[in-house]
Amino acid sequence: MGYSNSSLDPKYTGLRLTVTSEIPRAVKLAFSVVGGSFHSKPPVTILHGLLGSQRNWRPLAGKISDYLERAVYILDARNHGDSPHSKEMSYEHMAQDVVHLWEDHGIRRSVLLGHSMGGKTAMVTSLLHPDLVEQLVVVDVAPTPYSRALGEDSMEKLISVLASLPLASVKSRADADELLKVDISVKTLRQFLLTNLVFSDRGGTPHWRVNLDIIKASLDQIRGFPHFKEPFRGPTLFIGGSRSDYISEQQIPEVKRLFPNAVVSYIPGAGHWPHYDEPAQLLKIVTDFCTKYTLKQ
Repeated sequence: MGYSNSSLDPKYTGLRLTVTSEIPRAVKLAFSVVGGSFHSKPPVTILHGLLGSQRNWRPLAGKISDYLERAVYILDARNHGDSPHSKEMSYEHMAQDVVHLWEDHGIRRSVLLGHSMGGKTAMVTSLLHPDLVEQLVVVDVAPTPYSRALGEDSMEKLISVLASLPLASVKSRADADELLKVDISVKTLRQFLLTNLVFSDRGGTPHWRVNLDIIKASLDQIRGFPHFKEPFRGPTLFIGGSRSDYISEQQIPEVKRLFPNAVVSYIPGAGHWPHYDEPAQLLKIVTDFCTKYTLKQ
């Protein structure tokens, strides 16, 4: 079962993974909490996308917390941000990392929001542990495999560009930006990628926060999606960018098969990163959805 049928858009053919019964080994994720004084409702948990980190979501997380009056946990995925590095990058492993963090903090249920790779992790978490997810919000990704061709810049290219940057000659973020301009023309994309560059207070050569080698080796897994038979029947919202190809009409049947109660909404003018392109619209759609289903319970 999957997008191997030739009648479907070839961009969405790719690796369909098999879920195993073995419990993956979790790592202890780095995270931050916004609105920690809110305890009357389950928290919101936010999962960033590939080559991102919790830092990308902090401005929006504060507004979500204030509006919903919920604590918001923002996580760094393994091999990203300040979380540990690991050779394993399957979605089952990343879902187990989320569940492990919830267990550590006594979180019995959570609203779960994920973008891109984080959206796939959120979907796998809800499909494996439906009782732990109060509401699911998936931003600009579908429960299907993706080909290497999707997007303006392939992940292989971006990772190769970052890995080849002559860090020994980089003295500032502006230096790095000038070097990246040769291969990456979009300023916002460069700024996003450069959030991963770490400078020491003592000087010296900067380094990448993300584990580029493991991520590059795991790209087939990251582009893929495990096969599931049983759906998640909780309240679910898929949010796509109108300028993005990540949620197409061809993928909606699989969205509805695995998430039968899903609502699909598109943000006008947004690309693959709605939290950068149209944060106010994204905030409204997310908080309206969460409020609606909180009142119904």
